[in-house]
Amino acid sequence: MPSLKMLSSERMRWAILALGAVALCFSNGVHANVFAAWVAPAFLLRFVMMSPPLSGFAATAAACGVASFVTFRGAIPMPDAEYAVTSAISGILGAIPCLLHRLAAPRLGGVPGSLVFPTASVTLLYVTSLGSPFGTWGNDAYVELDFPLLPELASVTGLWGVAFFVPWFASAVQGLFESRAPRANPALVAFGVCLTLALGYGAWARYAPSPARQTVRVAALNNPASLSHLFFEGCPGREDITCRTENSRARLDALFATSKTAAQNGARVIVWYEGAAQYDEGFEPEFVTRAQDFTRQHDVYLVAGALQVPRDPGALMTNKAMVFTPEGRLAFEYVKSIPVPGEPIVAGNGQVQTLDTPYGRIGVIICFDADFPALGRQAALRGVDLLLVPANDWRAITPLHGEMTVFRAIEGGFSLMRAASNGLSVATDARGVRLGSNDSFASPGTVLYADMPIAGHVTVHAKYGDFFAYLCALSLAALMAGAIWSARRRVSQAR
Repeated sequence: MPSLKMLSSERMRWAILALGAVALCFSNGVHANVFAAWVAPAFLLRFVMMSPPLSGFAATAAACGVASFVTFRGAIPMPDAEYAVTSAISGILGAIPCLLHRLAAPRLGGVPGSLVFPTASVTLLYVTSLGSPFGTWGNDAYVELDFPLLPELASVTGLWGVAFFVPWFASAVQGLFESRAPRANPALVAFGVCLTLALGYGAWARYAPSPARQTVRVAALNNPASLSHLFFEGCPGREDITCRTENSRARLDALFATSKTAAQNGARVIVWYEGAAQYDEGFEPEFVTRAQDFTRQHDVYLVAGALQVPRDPGALMTNKAMVFTPEGRLAFEYVKSIPVPGEPIVAGNGQVQTLDTPYGRIGVIICFDADFPALGRQAALRGVDLLLVPANDWRAITPLHGEMTVFRAIEGGFSLMRAASNGLSVATDARGVRLGSNDSFASPGTVLYADMPIAGHVTVHAKYGDFFAYLCALSLAALMAGAIWSARRRVSQAR
């Protein structure tokens, strides 16, 4: 019969799993909490270390799958059955770093052993971001935006260095569970030293004195409550061109009236949200003429989100941003590079265009594009000082999706203004300092104003890209090779 001690240990093991699973449900997504994000991996890893490898992996995969379903349910527009399958796959992938740690860390010990879990976690995050149609959506680093000073590390390592510290904490504290007697824990010491250095860098990056920089007032519009979501709502059919044209003109009347107020309030750059101007294909010349007249009259730059609907009902729409100068020139059009899966729009060429202005070099991407750091890095390499992001969200992903874009500013070393029709509009400088924000669900139609610094700088991440993710992958390979060598050495010595 099992002893009382064994029963107590078994109950403790499952209690630890339960604590980890509950915390994991609040570690990411729409209910994210920084504290839960840090403690959940520590509990789950403790459970795995107390369990046989395969059964521990299976139980952890189940916990991760349930948490994935809970954390993003409603945020991703997907039927529950399909979402459940996706969550199950995510759970299996999420448990792999725990299994690798269970197999390799005891053979390596100390600091090397503690690095298996974080290097595996970052490698997994990076590889899945390359293959996922959702880019870096769900990356653990985004939760750390509320952790003081740590997000600034993204200017050096990108998301990957920020995401590294949470699983490293989980593995570093395992030694506290494994020994009853107090003793030195080199892994925890190494973690503490590196976290202190990272936070020290964050403090320097955020608070170090910098030369006075020129600013420009930027205005971001969001969808007024008086405007419908789509311009053809209320029209009997696609063939009713008169109704659709009148609706397009009414939208423009409202948008230009709000933009006029913004210009009178000192805005020199005005950003319309994604799909603000909406019209059938033949209407675009009228819109362009009005936009040119407006920018000439008010001496402003206008970045106009626009949705063009083709005549052919089977063809894809064009989701773009059109940039007009104070001289009335259409400087360039940027077509959204990466459509959200299922979005019926054409995909752009993935090239970030720029425009030199008296207020620095501006660049434009659209909404979902900002979930892909490569586009932000492209903007940084092209010398962008101010990145403008027309966007459109929905309630379930607000404010999460808007806050994610702050990392693009930190990574790229530029100021960023996001103008959202339904969701969070946010202005931030290159250090991630919020200059203003507005939730359109709380304040529909409110214009966000911000005086934006316009001198960008080249960051380590912009220059060298995802080097930290590569370093983690190489380190993981070396650690696993070391664990295999250690296991074989022990077997040969036992013979």
